[in-house]
Amino acid sequence: MILFPGRIMDKKRIIVVLGLCFYGLQAQAEDIGNASAASSLGDSNAQSFEAYYDQVYQIRVVSPQAGSKSSIGSGFQVSSDGLIVTNYHVVSSFVQAPQNHRIEYQSHTGQKGSLELLDFDVIHDLAVLRHSSPSPSFLEFSSDMLAKGETVYALGNPRDFGTSLVKGPNNGMVEHSYNDQILFSGSLNPGMSGGPAVNALGKVVGVNVATAGSQLSFLVPAKNALNLVNAARAIDRADYQSEIASQIRLWQRPRVQQLIDNDWAVEKFAGNDLFGEIRKDFQCWGQTNESNKERDIASVSKSCRAGNSVYLDSSLSAGELYFSFDHSRAVTLNSLQFTSAIRPWMSANNSSNYDNSTSYRCHVDFLEGEEPSQKDDSHYTRLTTCVRGFKKMPGLYDSLLMLERINGLEQFVSHLSISAIERDQISQLNRKFIEESL
Repeated sequence: MILFPGRIMDKKRIIVVLGLCFYGLQAQAEDIGNASAASSLGDSNAQSFEAYYDQVYQIRVVSPQAGSKSSIGSGFQVSSDGLIVTNYHVVSSFVQAPQNHRIEYQSHTGQKGSLELLDFDVIHDLAVLRHSSPSPSFLEFSSDMLAKGETVYALGNPRDFGTSLVKGPNNGMVEHSYNDQILFSGSLNPGMSGGPAVNALGKVVGVNVATAGSQLSFLVPAKNALNLVNAARAIDRADYQSEIASQIRLWQRPRVQQLIDNDWAVEKFAGNDLFGEIRKDFQCWGQTNESNKERDIASVSKSCRAGNSVYLDSSLSAGELYFSFDHSRAVTLNSLQFTSAIRPWMSANNSSNYDNSTSYRCHVDFLEGEEPSQKDDSHYTRLTTCVRGFKKMPGLYDSLLMLERINGLEQFVSHLSISAIERDQISQLNRKFIEESL
């Protein structure tokens, strides 16, 4: 596809250019829900759910140095020997720095005690803990499919106010998601993450994970929690980071390979054939300034993002897939004014810092063969590629790509940001993105 006139680039040249960016490169959790205060169950089932409060706990990550809890969530007992399911993000600060934290529980009666972290699943935001003094009863997982429209009851400890119950219908699976997630019309509140969502029989059908606000929340399907419990593993503290890296690779590789191998559906952008929602988990949003009759530059933009990323802690996430397009055309400006006014930029779309990642190493090349001269900088195609590595997860990288094409009084910029991906797939995905953008 060619948005502007120019020579088609040599594919071998693309491979060489993309490879250059690798030279020399070595490689708290607070509950994330936000919604209104939790409602209680107001029908005839209310009495029957009181018995389940004994199996629902507040989960606390405590900082001994500060002498106080640093994050809270919820969890629920799923076995007679004291196994408790919660969210990974509830205990993520412990996983990232176990030497500085401990995990505790508090029951609805106020009893407190210690918990041991056994296993976690960062992709589905789950963790399994062991209770030292378990309740004799526990919650069971449902073996039945949850019907769309079926009433679900979510239990948890919102905002440290005590165990509460929220009800709402199941709306089926979230559409724009690579991972299976249940869309639940109930107000999950901060502190309820990790609590159980049960059906009318009291069987677990999901795990509370997050809120989208306005009576919309998400649940992790029970099958994912059951798989983690049945794995019966106990990960050593020294292996936490290598286990996280392994889980991300196993999830990310087929997810990205699909994008590399599959055709990308064509959509219109700025009057030309391009691409947009290239898979069901991507959503795109566009805007233009065409209503501004006094504009100096006519602009059209589109940004697209995959629906899933992996929360690792408050300063680190992985798995972002984001791309954008910008088309600008001079309306009242001459060539010199136009090239002075347009300043493309790119940035990483995942949170990380120098404690977690190396600095970006970048390479710039002009794909049409010549750099713009001082006499004429109005016709060129420039490619900028940047890569950084994860310090605690060797073999995984973040990548940025920006393709900028100037043709007189028009500019087209495409930008791709990908996170926690292996080196070979960066080259393949970047190459396809460039070819599909031109």
